[in-house]
Amino acid sequence: MRQWPQAHEKGGQDLMDREQRIREWTSRVEEYRTSGLTMAAWCEAQGISIHQLKYWLNRLKRLSDSSRTNASTMGWVPVTVTSSPENQNPDPGVVIRIGQVSIEVANGFDPQLLRQVVQTLMPLC
Repeated sequence: MRQWPQAHEKGGQDLMDREQRIREWTSRVEEYRTSGLTMAAWCEAQGISIHQLKYWLNRLKRLSDSSRTNASTMGWVPVTVTSSPENQNPDPGVVIRIGQVSIEVANGFDPQLLRQVVQTLMPLC
């Protein structure tokens, strides 16, 4: 049985900061998942309550989902310039306005690139 550090000592003084607890519980959850044991059996062997394990499974999932959402909705989208402005047709085809942002879409545009640009700009507008 692995010995885990205690989060509190007498007097209730917190020994581990938030990041340390997250790292520790990430390790514990990974150990539980790879153990092949039921939740009850693993918790009993580790001296951890089932409620505590369930709390951390849920919390780590929320943290993971949150970071994935932030990474997928914010960020830069690569843009490839295929011609210089002086060679462009003066008629852009259509102008899309989202808040204070305007996007000029020419004939033959890449729909996937436009979708990514709009999705990136929506939270900012």
